[in-house]
Amino acid sequence: MQFQEFQAQAHDFLGRLFEDMAAHKIEIPSHWKIDHLCYRVPSLDRYELLKDEFAKFGRLLIENDVNGRPIATYKLNEPIVFFSGVVDVVELPAPKAGKASEEGFEHIEIVCDVPFAELEKRYGHLNLDRGGLKKEINPELEICLGRRNLKFHHQSLEEVIAMELNSTAHA
Repeated sequence: MQFQEFQAQAHDFLGRLFEDMAAHKIEIPSHWKIDHLCYRVPSLDRYELLKDEFAKFGRLLIENDVNGRPIATYKLNEPIVFFSGVVDVVELPAPKAGKASEEGFEHIEIVCDVPFAELEKRYGHLNLDRGGLKKEINPELEICLGRRNLKFHHQSLEEVIAMELNSTAHA
């Protein structure tokens, strides 16, 4: 995958997601940052291939085993610019065992500065996935909008990675 194709897919995904958000009256304050995009793949072979492709237009920040599968995170050499926002991190998770995944962008994650309870109150009428609230590090609340989703958390993925790398270095 070339960067231009990646960028075009990201713009298409973000455009459709923001249309979905507008239809559901989901508003993101201008000071909240889209932290990263998530690009899913259907197989471990495709994951390995795209790791090499993503490395051509981004720098690998970390590859970790998360819940029994690898997840690679890249800092893009050239950010995705969308509306007035900039996204420069992409997460590439290998598929979960036994779970089918379509290839493509699936969700964005947003760093917010309000308690999850406030988001639940605001968007409780939507399909919320609260499973991520149990996470020990950087809990999250997800709004499921079909094929495109958004997650809210309080720390950026880069901050979490820096903490992980720091704790590994001092272990």
